[in-house]
Amino acid sequence: MYIIVAGGGKLGYYLIKTLLSFRHKVAVIEPKIDLCEKLANELNIPTFNGDATDLDMLSQVEVAKADTFIAVTGKDEDNLIACQLAKRNFKVGRTIARVNNPKNIDIFQKLGVDLAVSSTSIIAELIEQEVDYTGMKTLMKLRSGKLVLSEIIITNKSPVINKSLKDINIPKDCILISVIRGEEVVIPNGFTVLKEDDYVIAVSSKQDQEELKEYFLGKNRIF
Repeated sequence: MYIIVAGGGKLGYYLIKTLLSFRHKVAVIEPKIDLCEKLANELNIPTFNGDATDLDMLSQVEVAKADTFIAVTGKDEDNLIACQLAKRNFKVGRTIARVNNPKNIDIFQKLGVDLAVSSTSIIAELIEQEVDYTGMKTLMKLRSGKLVLSEIIITNKSPVINKSLKDINIPKDCILISVIRGEEVVIPNGFTVLKEDDYVIAVSSKQDQEELKEYFLGKNRIF
């Protein structure tokens, strides 16, 4: 895959190193000449000294040939404009923008950026998942957050321990995908009995996740 990165600072540098490790072809646009030289010498990639919000620069770089355009400068407005130009003027298939202010994520998406990424929001979400769901962790959000993939740890205080699934009244819109027991992965059915230290993997709606937690971990959980 051919990827053009706008911004060769610290984040851009490590992003490019990661992309290269996956054998992607990468070029970078960076306004500071010293950073261009560093990237060219250390990573052996094509570097273009210029402004990624300048249409002539994007033409010179041949952005239209890119599969993905990623803007990771320190300025939200530059990242937005660069992605918009890449998408609208050069028909790049996928645009990704770094968002320094999480409040701008919705604006970026409404204005055509395919993926707006805020490290602040990601860190906050990870903390929320770990703190609010002791004994239960959100592994992934699906369909724009409407569905969640959860991991539930069965402890010796769980109200469902040593019970079969047919005797547990889980939410109707919840699906249990698997039970991980040590090195064994069990495909659950009604006769599957939950044991201490089992990891239950389930899909549910976001609304049903709290109810699912109560069924498996109880309302008054003590860990």
